[in-house]
Amino acid sequence: VISALGTGRPTVVYLHNVETHQLGGTLVPDPAILYLANSEFTAQRWRALCGLECVVVPPLVLPERYFVAERGDGVLFVNPTQIKGVEIMFTLAEACPDIPFLVSESWGLNPHWRDYCLQRARELPNITWNAPTRDMRSLYALARTLLMPSLWEESYGRTVVEAQINGIPVVASNRGALPEVVGAGGLLVDAHASSIEWELALRQAYMPSSVYDELAGLARAQAFRTAAAPVMLGRFINAIAAHTPPKN
Repeated sequence: VISALGTGRPTVVYLHNVETHQLGGTLVPDPAILYLANSEFTAQRWRALCGLECVVVPPLVLPERYFVAERGDGVLFVNPTQIKGVEIMFTLAEACPDIPFLVSESWGLNPHWRDYCLQRARELPNITWNAPTRDMRSLYALARTLLMPSLWEESYGRTVVEAQINGIPVVASNRGALPEVVGAGGLLVDAHASSIEWELALRQAYMPSSVYDELAGLARAQAFRTAAAPVMLGRFINAIAAHTPPKN
């Protein structure tokens, strides 16, 4: 970023996480640089860290790429890693033998870790393990609820939006940007809450009831507010236009 200041050209930096060790450089507040952030959480964090003022432009999520007409009966958990809350998932699967769980591998999962988790999954008959896929619609068609108990501070939570497009309620931790992305379309639980609290929230957002029906409707409404492509594109274009001086 500092080297870009010497070019005299308008520069835009899009910040999509809050991991300082991944920067590979230094961020400085300067009017010659326009900073974009993928969430209010990300914007607030970089304001506190570096004094940056960011325009919030959430990632573009096109509903037609994720919408399915079917509704399954599984609790979907994506990316079985420690920071994504895999231990919470295993605890819930063991505590809720009446509920089917769908675990979706992520790309680049460590082979030794994968084998370890697979062995644990085989010991629980209500867990179905799924290989990585480039088309998440195959999984959303099988899902009734999304479980996202992240311990990591999610800077956005794209899977939440994709699931909510299908009216799938979300049970998530209250970490990072998840509260703002989940909104009213799901339930939030403290990442360090007891397994009883997690189970209570999961059953509320899974079992057939008026509560589930309300959450499903709110999830779809939340997604289409979050993923409103014309609004996001308009915000992006306006920010770029305001930062770029007109040509003579």
